[in-house]
Order: sequence, then structure tokens, then C-alpha cells
Amino acid sequence: MNWDEFLQSLAGSLPTGDKRTAVEQCIGEGDLLTACEIARKALRPDVFKGELLRHFAEKRFKPAPIHKDIVGIDSRIVITTNFDKIYEMEANTMLHGDILVKNYYDSDLADTLRRQQRCVLKIHGTIDTPDKTIFTRTDYASARITHRHFYRALEALFMTHTFVFLGASMRDPDLRLILEDYAYRYGGTRPHFMVMPSGSPVPPVLEVLEESMNLRTICYDPALNHAELATGISELKNLVETERATLRNTLNW
Repeated sequence: MNWDEFLQSLAGSLPTGDKRTAVEQCIGEGDLLTACEIARKALRPDVFKGELLRHFAEKRFKPAPIHKDIVGIDSRIVITTNFDKIYEMEANTMLHGDILVKNYYDSDLADTLRRQQRCVLKIHGTIDTPDKTIFTRTDYASARITHRHFYRALEALFMTHTFVFLGASMRDPDLRLILEDYAYRYGGTRPHFMVMPSGSPVPPVLEVLEESMNLRTICYDPALNHAELATGISELKNLVETERATLRNTLNW
């Protein structure tokens, strides 16, 4: 289930009236953060929490081959906006538990990043602690003030590493703020990369996003359930393995 479908389900759980109409209108306009804010306020806290768990924890989603290939690329630092556990569970299975998982509210993030262990940074929290997941405009604003140290660490990572975004949305306020700040504060630096379906967004909008966030996009055909993306990730994994073998032989680090 994707984000839109979850919000549609929340809207359906509301009684007919102004709040339900407002949620549906916000979803239609693509303002998903406001839609979630209204729905959460309209529902009792226990009901909203129950819906989260029902949709994202109790479904028992299984990893797809693309998850295995992403783990196989073996990046030491992985940042995810997802609060489900599909990737980290697959990573810990394949890598025998050698993954540290940190959330935006953890106080030992800096120590984790300076160690050699692989780590997953969950910038919106985890479904294991649904009360701390980031869903709404209020959540985003509160997290940026209360957990400033985490966002400073993210800024440092974006300066010192090149990231490839898979399945991320540029509607995410955290990513947009950090990337826009990075792009304008450090003009002329190397770009980050984003993989996205062709035509989403349309070329003029895409051009603005690339320039304002110092991104380079890699577009693919989303037909056949994003088969081209899965093939591309699998090929990338093979290229990474080949390059690692070359480094072992040449010692040219």
C-alpha cells in the first residue's frame, strides 16, 4: 500500500462531513501532509495508531528481488524515508545482523556514523514506535526544532557523500530543505542523483527541481511494475561487485 492509498483509507474511516471532504480534497491536490494532519486530528489517537499498524506492520510485506539487489550493493550508509522494516530486515538477514538502525531521535547518531558498521538512518522514524513517526506538517516542523542535531548530521552527509535516491519523492519537506540549502550554499559542487519514472514530473518542472536541488535525474520506463528499474539496480549491483574486485587487485583506493 502506498501513501495515497493509506490516506484514502483514513478518509474512508471518517464520517461524512467537512473533515472527510477536506481530507479528500487535499489528497486530490497532492497535499498529503495536510490531508494526514486533518485525518489524525479527526480520529482518536488510538484509532490513528491502530490504522498505522494495520497498514504498515500487520501486512507482513515481503522483500522483492530489488530489495536484495540494493542490499547487495552494500552501501555503508543508507537513508530511508520509509518507516516500514522491509529493507532493514532483508539487510540483516543477508548480512547476518551487521546493520545498525538509527532513527531521527536517537542521540548516538554521530558515533554511529564514525564507526565502520553499516547503518540505516530512518529519517521519519519506525513503525515499531508509531507515536514518533513523522507524517504531518506539524511533525516535520517539530522534528527539525527538537532534533536539530540529526538534521545537521544529514547536512554533513550530503556534503561528503554522493547519494542516489530510489523511490523518494521531492514532495518530502526534509529532503527538499536540505538539498535546496546544499545547492545554494555550496554552488558548483557535485550533484546527487535521483531515479524516477519518465514523465513524472513533466520536463519543465523536472528542470527546476534539478537546478534548485543540485540533482541529476535518471529516468526509466515504469511499465510492467517498474521492471526497468529492477533490471537497472541488478546491473548496478554487478558493476559495483566488479569495481570492488578491481580495487582489491590494484589497491588503488
